[in-house]
Amino acid sequence: MTDETDIEGRGAAVSGSAGRALLCLGLVLDHGPVSPQRLTSLSGLSRTAVHRAIHALIAQGYVRYQLGKMHVIVTAELRDSFRGAFFSPPGIDTVSTAVDAALKHRRIQCDIAVLSQAGEARIVETTTPDEDTEVDFFESDLASVLLSHFDPVAVTRMTARALRAAGGGVTVEPEFLDRYRQAQYQGYIWNAQQGALCLRVPGDSDQAIAIRLISRGSGRHRQRDCVETAEAIGRLLPGMFPNFATIRE
Repeated sequence: MTDETDIEGRGAAVSGSAGRALLCLGLVLDHGPVSPQRLTSLSGLSRTAVHRAIHALIAQGYVRYQLGKMHVIVTAELRDSFRGAFFSPPGIDTVSTAVDAALKHRRIQCDIAVLSQAGEARIVETTTPDEDTEVDFFESDLASVLLSHFDPVAVTRMTARALRAAGGGVTVEPEFLDRYRQAQYQGYIWNAQQGALCLRVPGDSDQAIAIRLISRGSGRHRQRDCVETAEAIGRLLPGMFPNFATIRE
C-alpha cells in the first residue's frame, strides 16, 4: 500500500492525459476498489481530470466500475497481461538510475547482477547487452561479491547446489573461498588484470545485488576510472559503498 504522505502533491507533478491516467491507475492498484472521490483526494487532480482518466482506463480495459458504479477496480484482463512479464528485480531501480547517471561521459562498462539463495547468479542489466549474461559461480569475481551478501552456511548450501548442477565436473578451489572472504570483508574485489571492480550493494533483502565496473581506458588509469565511478555512484546513493582508500594504496 502506498502511504498517503508519499503521494501528496503527485497531481501537481503530473502533466498530460496519459500521465494523469497512469497516476490514477497506480492509485487504483494501491487502494482499489476505490471511489472517484477518493482518487481525487489521493491524486490531487481535479474531479473532472479523475473522471476522464477513469474513462480512458476503462476504454483500454485496465479498470472497471464495480456494481453501482461507486468504486473502480483493476480488471482481470490487466492482471493476466502481466503473467510471464519480466519486472525489474527488487532493489534494482534506484541502483540502476544512480549507475546510469554516474556513467555519463565515462569510458566504463557496467553490469548489474543479482543472486538469490534459490536461484542462479545472473546479470539483469548491462551496458553491453550483446554479451553473455551468465555468471560463472566458481570463477567470477562478480559471483564472489554476490555470495558475500550471505552467511557461510547459506553459501555452503548454494555451493553444494551449484556443484550438483555442474554434474561433478567442477571442484571448489581455494581461490573460490579466498575471493568470498575478501569480498565479505571489503565489500568489493578489484581485479587488476581485467581492469574490473566488483562491488556489493548493501541491503537486508534475501537477494544479493552487485555491480561490476570495467574500465575501457589505458592500463595505468583503469583502477582510478573504476574507483572514481564507484565514488560517483556512492555520492548519489549515500552509504552504498565502502571506503576505497585500500584500493588506492
